[in-house]
Amino acid sequence: MDSGLSDFHPLHIFKSLKIKPKKSWGQSFLQNLSLLDQPLSFLGLKPGGRVLEIGAGIGNVTERIAPYGAKVLAIEIDRRFTPILTMIEKKYPNVQILYQDALSLTWDELWQGESYDLFGNVPYYITGPILEKILLKEKNWQKAALLLQEEVAERILSPPGSKSYSSLSVIAQFKARLSRGPRVPKGCFFPPPKVDSLFLFLERKATPDFYVSEENFFLRLVRGAFRERRKTLRNNLLRLFPSLSPDILNSIEESTGVSLSRRPETLSLKEYCLLENALFGAFYGKSL
Repeated sequence: MDSGLSDFHPLHIFKSLKIKPKKSWGQSFLQNLSLLDQPLSFLGLKPGGRVLEIGAGIGNVTERIAPYGAKVLAIEIDRRFTPILTMIEKKYPNVQILYQDALSLTWDELWQGESYDLFGNVPYYITGPILEKILLKEKNWQKAALLLQEEVAERILSPPGSKSYSSLSVIAQFKARLSRGPRVPKGCFFPPPKVDSLFLFLERKATPDFYVSEENFFLRLVRGAFRERRKTLRNNLLRLFPSLSPDILNSIEESTGVSLSRRPETLSLKEYCLLENALFGAFYGKSL
Protein backbone atom coordinates (compact mmCIF):
# COMPACT_ATOMS: atom_id res chain seq x y z
CA MET A 1 0.00 0.00 0.00
CA ASP A 2 1.02 3.61 -0.61
CA SER A 3 2.99 5.32 2.14
CA GLY A 4 2.05 8.63 3.70
CA LEU A 5 0.50 9.88 6.91
CA SER A 6 0.00 6.30 8.11
CA ASP A 7 3.80 6.06 8.47
CA PHE A 8 3.84 8.64 11.27
CA HIS A 9 3.37 7.85 14.94
CA PRO A 10 0.11 9.43 16.22
CA LEU A 11 2.17 11.41 18.75
CA HIS A 12 3.92 13.22 15.89
CA ILE A 13 0.59 14.06 14.31
CA PHE A 14 -0.76 15.51 17.56
CA LYS A 15 2.40 17.55 18.00
CA SER A 16 2.10 18.93 14.48
CA LEU A 17 -1.52 19.90 15.11
CA LYS A 18 -0.64 21.26 18.58
CA ILE A 19 -3.52 19.43 20.22
CA LYS A 20 -4.04 16.57 22.67
CA PRO A 21 -6.45 13.60 22.56
CA LYS A 22 -9.79 14.24 24.26
CA LYS A 23 -10.44 11.82 27.10
CA SER A 24 -14.11 12.83 27.15
CA TRP A 25 -14.47 11.39 23.63
CA GLY A 26 -12.48 8.29 24.42
CA GLN A 27 -9.88 9.16 21.79
CA SER A 28 -7.26 6.44 21.50
CA PHE A 29 -5.64 5.81 18.12
CA LEU A 30 -4.24 2.60 16.69
CA GLN A 31 -0.53 2.96 15.95
CA ASN A 32 0.33 -0.62 14.92
CA LEU A 33 -1.39 -0.59 11.54
CA SER A 34 -0.19 -4.08 10.60
CA LEU A 35 -3.09 -5.24 12.78
CA LEU A 36 -5.44 -3.93 10.08
CA ASP A 37 -4.40 -6.60 7.55
CA GLN A 38 -6.91 -9.22 8.72
CA PRO A 39 -9.86 -6.82 9.25
CA LEU A 40 -9.39 -5.25 5.82
CA SER A 41 -9.05 -8.69 4.24
CA PHE A 42 -12.33 -9.68 5.91
CA LEU A 43 -14.09 -6.63 4.44
CA GLY A 44 -12.73 -7.47 0.99
CA LEU A 45 -12.43 -3.84 -0.09
CA LYS A 46 -12.00 -3.20 -3.81
CA PRO A 47 -12.76 -0.60 -6.48
CA GLY A 48 -16.52 -0.15 -6.80
CA GLY A 49 -17.10 -0.96 -3.14
CA ARG A 50 -18.22 1.39 -0.40
CA VAL A 51 -17.00 1.62 3.17
CA LEU A 52 -18.16 3.83 6.02
CA GLU A 53 -15.48 4.58 8.60
CA ILE A 54 -16.86 5.42 12.04
CA GLY A 55 -14.40 7.99 13.35
CA ALA A 56 -11.66 9.08 10.95
CA GLY A 57 -9.60 10.52 13.81
CA ILE A 58 -6.11 11.47 12.70
CA GLY A 59 -6.62 9.76 9.37
CA ASN A 60 -3.95 7.08 9.64
CA VAL A 61 -6.51 4.26 9.27
CA THR A 62 -8.42 6.20 6.60
CA GLU A 63 -5.26 6.44 4.55
CA ARG A 64 -4.60 2.74 4.99
CA ILE A 65 -8.09 1.96 3.63
CA ALA A 66 -8.08 4.44 0.73
CA PRO A 67 -5.61 2.69 -1.67
CA TYR A 68 -7.92 -0.35 -1.91
CA GLY A 69 -10.01 1.78 -4.26
CA ALA A 70 -13.39 1.53 -2.56
CA LYS A 71 -15.29 4.74 -1.99
CA VAL A 72 -14.58 5.81 1.60
CA LEU A 73 -16.95 7.97 3.62
CA ALA A 74 -15.20 8.75 6.91
CA ILE A 75 -17.21 10.40 9.67
CA GLU A 76 -15.40 12.48 12.30
CA ILE A 77 -16.85 14.64 15.05
CA ASP A 78 -13.59 16.39 16.00
CA ARG A 79 -12.90 19.27 13.62
CA ARG A 80 -9.42 19.78 15.12
CA PHE A 81 -8.30 17.04 12.70
CA THR A 82 -9.48 19.00 9.64
CA PRO A 83 -5.99 20.04 8.41
CA ILE A 84 -4.68 16.49 8.22
CA LEU A 85 -7.92 14.95 6.97
CA THR A 86 -8.11 17.56 4.21
CA MET A 87 -4.68 16.40 3.03
CA ILE A 88 -5.99 12.85 2.76
CA GLU A 89 -9.09 13.99 0.85
CA LYS A 90 -6.89 15.83 -1.64
CA LYS A 91 -4.57 12.85 -2.05
CA TYR A 92 -7.36 10.28 -2.56
CA PRO A 93 -10.34 11.23 -4.78
CA ASN A 94 -12.28 8.23 -3.40
CA VAL A 95 -12.23 9.64 0.17
CA GLN A 96 -14.83 12.00 1.60
CA ILE A 97 -14.71 13.29 5.18
CA LEU A 98 -17.97 14.19 6.90
CA TYR A 99 -17.59 16.27 10.08
CA GLN A 100 -20.59 15.16 12.10
CA ASP A 101 -21.62 12.90 14.95
CA ALA A 102 -21.93 9.39 13.48
CA LEU A 103 -24.84 8.61 15.80
CA SER A 104 -26.87 11.55 14.49
CA LEU A 105 -26.81 10.33 10.89
CA THR A 106 -28.75 7.66 9.00
CA TRP A 107 -25.95 5.75 7.32
CA ASP A 108 -28.23 4.03 4.81
CA GLU A 109 -29.31 7.45 3.54
CA LEU A 110 -25.70 8.58 3.12
CA TRP A 111 -25.24 5.80 0.58
CA GLN A 112 -28.67 6.41 -1.01
CA GLY A 113 -29.82 2.85 -0.46
CA GLU A 114 -26.66 1.18 -1.80
CA SER A 115 -24.96 -1.55 0.22
CA TYR A 116 -21.75 -0.73 2.10
CA ASP A 117 -19.28 -2.07 4.64
CA LEU A 118 -18.33 -0.67 8.03
CA PHE A 119 -15.06 -0.10 9.82
CA GLY A 120 -14.71 1.49 13.23
CA ASN A 121 -12.42 1.85 16.21
CA VAL A 122 -15.35 2.37 18.57
CA PRO A 123 -14.84 4.37 21.79
CA TYR A 124 -16.23 2.59 24.84
CA TYR A 125 -18.66 5.36 25.78
CA ILE A 126 -20.61 4.99 22.51
CA THR A 127 -20.22 1.22 22.03
CA GLY A 128 -23.81 0.45 23.08
CA PRO A 129 -25.47 3.05 20.82
CA ILE A 130 -23.22 2.13 17.87
CA LEU A 131 -24.02 -1.58 18.20
CA GLU A 132 -27.74 -0.84 18.49
CA LYS A 133 -27.55 1.32 15.38
CA ILE A 134 -25.73 -1.38 13.42
CA LEU A 135 -27.85 -4.30 14.58
CA LEU A 136 -31.30 -2.74 14.78
CA LYS A 137 -31.48 0.46 12.73
CA GLU A 138 -29.26 0.44 9.64
CA LYS A 139 -30.31 -2.13 7.05
CA ASN A 140 -27.91 -1.89 4.10
CA TRP A 141 -24.51 -2.67 5.60
CA GLN A 142 -23.06 -6.04 4.60
CA LYS A 143 -19.87 -6.54 6.64
CA ALA A 144 -18.46 -4.74 9.66
CA ALA A 145 -15.04 -4.83 11.30
CA LEU A 146 -15.30 -3.19 14.70
CA LEU A 147 -12.47 -2.64 17.17
CA LEU A 148 -14.06 -2.91 20.62
CA GLN A 149 -12.95 -3.32 24.19
CA GLU A 150 -12.06 -7.00 24.50
CA GLU A 151 -14.61 -7.62 27.25
CA VAL A 152 -17.46 -6.23 25.12
CA ALA A 153 -16.44 -8.19 22.03
CA GLU A 154 -16.13 -11.43 24.03
CA ARG A 155 -19.57 -10.84 25.55
CA ILE A 156 -21.09 -10.59 22.07
CA LEU A 157 -19.28 -13.75 20.94
CA SER A 158 -20.21 -15.72 24.08
CA PRO A 159 -22.04 -19.05 23.69
CA PRO A 160 -25.05 -20.14 25.79
CA GLY A 161 -24.15 -21.20 29.30
CA SER A 162 -21.23 -18.81 29.72
CA LYS A 163 -21.22 -16.09 32.36
CA SER A 164 -20.85 -13.35 29.76
CA TYR A 165 -23.71 -14.59 27.53
CA SER A 166 -26.32 -11.83 27.49
CA SER A 167 -29.22 -10.32 25.59
CA LEU A 168 -26.65 -8.53 23.43
CA SER A 169 -25.10 -11.90 22.53
CA VAL A 170 -28.49 -13.29 21.45
CA ILE A 171 -29.50 -10.20 19.47
CA ALA A 172 -26.13 -9.90 17.72
CA GLN A 173 -26.16 -13.60 16.82
CA PHE A 174 -29.73 -13.25 15.54
CA LYS A 175 -28.82 -10.38 13.21
CA ALA A 176 -25.30 -11.30 12.06
CA ARG A 177 -22.73 -14.03 11.63
CA LEU A 178 -19.97 -13.27 14.08
CA SER A 179 -16.31 -14.11 14.19
CA ARG A 180 -13.29 -13.14 16.26
CA GLY A 181 -10.59 -10.97 14.73
CA PRO A 182 -7.12 -10.16 16.07
CA ARG A 183 -6.60 -9.13 19.67
CA VAL A 184 -5.08 -5.67 20.05
CA PRO A 185 -3.05 -5.05 23.25
CA LYS A 186 -3.51 -1.65 24.86
CA GLY A 187 0.11 -0.76 24.07
CA CYS A 188 -0.79 -0.65 20.36
CA PHE A 189 -2.76 2.57 20.90
CA PHE A 190 -1.88 6.19 21.53
CA PRO A 191 -2.70 7.14 24.15
CA PRO A 192 -2.94 3.61 25.56
CA PRO A 193 -6.36 2.72 27.04
CA LYS A 194 -6.69 0.85 30.32
CA VAL A 195 -7.77 -2.44 28.71
CA ASP A 196 -7.01 -4.53 25.63
CA SER A 197 -9.21 -4.55 22.52
CA LEU A 198 -10.45 -7.12 20.05
CA PHE A 199 -11.67 -6.92 16.46
CA LEU A 200 -15.21 -8.22 16.05
CA PHE A 201 -16.24 -9.26 12.54
CA LEU A 202 -19.92 -9.18 11.61
CA GLU A 203 -21.62 -10.31 8.42
CA ARG A 204 -25.25 -9.26 8.17
CA LYS A 205 -27.76 -12.08 7.74
CA ALA A 206 -30.10 -11.46 4.80
CA THR A 207 -32.66 -13.57 6.65
CA PRO A 208 -32.52 -14.93 10.22
CA ASP A 209 -31.40 -18.51 10.75
CA PHE A 210 -34.59 -19.14 12.74
CA TYR A 211 -38.05 -17.75 12.18
CA VAL A 212 -39.62 -15.29 14.61
CA SER A 213 -43.20 -14.02 14.42
CA GLU A 214 -42.39 -10.38 15.06
CA GLU A 215 -38.91 -8.94 15.52
CA ASN A 216 -39.78 -6.22 18.05
CA PHE A 217 -41.59 -8.81 20.15
CA PHE A 218 -38.51 -11.03 19.95
CA LEU A 219 -36.26 -8.17 21.11
CA ARG A 220 -38.61 -7.41 24.00
CA LEU A 221 -38.63 -11.05 25.04
CA VAL A 222 -34.85 -11.45 24.96
CA ARG A 223 -34.18 -8.24 26.87
CA GLY A 224 -36.84 -9.08 29.44
CA ALA A 225 -35.55 -12.62 29.90
CA PHE A 226 -32.10 -11.33 30.88
CA ARG A 227 -33.35 -8.54 33.13
CA GLU A 228 -32.75 -10.71 36.19
CA ARG A 229 -30.22 -13.37 35.29
CA ARG A 230 -30.49 -15.25 38.58
CA LYS A 231 -34.20 -15.84 38.20
CA THR A 232 -35.77 -18.56 36.10
CA LEU A 233 -37.38 -17.95 32.74
CA ARG A 234 -40.78 -18.53 34.33
CA ASN A 235 -40.25 -15.73 36.85
CA ASN A 236 -38.88 -13.34 34.25
CA LEU A 237 -41.72 -14.06 31.83
CA LEU A 238 -44.30 -13.40 34.54
CA ARG A 239 -42.60 -10.10 35.30
CA LEU A 240 -42.53 -9.20 31.61
CA PHE A 241 -46.05 -10.44 30.83
CA PRO A 242 -48.12 -10.32 34.05
CA SER A 243 -51.22 -11.73 32.32
CA LEU A 244 -49.59 -15.09 31.62
CA SER A 245 -51.51 -17.90 33.26
CA PRO A 246 -50.07 -21.20 34.53
CA ASP A 247 -51.93 -23.03 31.75
CA ILE A 248 -50.35 -20.85 29.06
CA LEU A 249 -46.91 -21.28 30.58
CA ASN A 250 -47.33 -25.06 30.71
CA SER A 251 -48.55 -25.09 27.11
CA ILE A 252 -45.55 -23.03 25.97
CA GLU A 253 -43.19 -25.32 27.83
CA GLU A 254 -44.77 -28.39 26.22
CA SER A 255 -44.89 -27.01 22.65
CA THR A 256 -41.33 -25.69 22.62
CA GLY A 257 -39.59 -28.29 24.73
CA VAL A 258 -37.93 -25.41 26.60
CA SER A 259 -38.09 -25.82 30.36
CA LEU A 260 -39.11 -22.54 31.98
CA SER A 261 -37.25 -23.53 35.12
CA ARG A 262 -33.99 -22.80 33.28
CA ARG A 263 -32.08 -19.56 33.60
CA PRO A 264 -31.94 -17.15 30.65
CA GLU A 265 -28.22 -17.59 29.93
CA THR A 266 -28.70 -21.31 29.17
CA LEU A 267 -30.98 -20.87 26.15
CA SER A 268 -29.62 -20.93 22.61
CA LEU A 269 -30.69 -18.52 19.89
CA LYS A 270 -32.89 -21.24 18.40
CA GLU A 271 -34.64 -21.78 21.75
CA TYR A 272 -35.32 -18.05 22.13
CA CYS A 273 -36.87 -18.05 18.67
CA LEU A 274 -39.05 -21.06 19.55
CA LEU A 275 -40.12 -19.31 22.75
CA GLU A 276 -40.97 -16.11 20.87
CA ASN A 277 -43.16 -17.97 18.39
CA ALA A 278 -45.06 -19.75 21.15
CA LEU A 279 -45.56 -16.61 23.22
CA PHE A 280 -46.60 -14.52 20.23
CA GLY A 281 -49.06 -17.21 19.18
CA ALA A 282 -50.53 -17.42 22.69
CA PHE A 283 -51.12 -13.67 22.85
CA TYR A 284 -51.82 -12.91 19.19
CA GLY A 285 -54.29 -10.07 18.98
CA LYS A 286 -54.05 -9.26 22.68
CA SER A 287 -52.39 -6.28 24.34
CA LEU A 288 -49.31 -7.31 26.27
